[in-house]
Amino acid sequence: MKKKRLLTYRGEFEMSNDLWSKQEIVRLLKGAPGTQYQEADDTNKAIMRDWVRSLLQKGAITVTFVKADGAVRDMNCTLDWERIPADKQPQDVPVEKLLETKKRKQPDEHSLRVFDLEKQEWRSFRFDRLQKIIAELNFN
Repeated sequence: MKKKRLLTYRGEFEMSNDLWSKQEIVRLLKGAPGTQYQEADDTNKAIMRDWVRSLLQKGAITVTFVKADGAVRDMNCTLDWERIPADKQPQDVPVEKLLETKKRKQPDEHSLRVFDLEKQEWRSFRFDRLQKIIAELNFN
């Protein structure tokens, strides 16, 4: 059964954008249906994860996501080894293992470890909290 998002508004019409975005963040953190990833079946979730990974391996993209504390963050990130400084590239871990997930007892397929180009550190984000992806495509 596929969940559908009901777009109704039961408040006053003079609601500010800030209040709406805070309610949207709370909805995301509670795991309520709504994002394309959350409403997709397992096959489409895997396709979306592979697509984002392939974009990251080809260059830098900007992802907008909701952090665990509820704040919205834009992160310019990559998995392109030519853009990651040599001292930040792990030497003892195979590249394939890094691209999968963080080291955990049970791999979490719904999060992705990426290199943040602004902070010059490894960070991660969850696909179910992903709001927007901005990528530059060149057709050369």
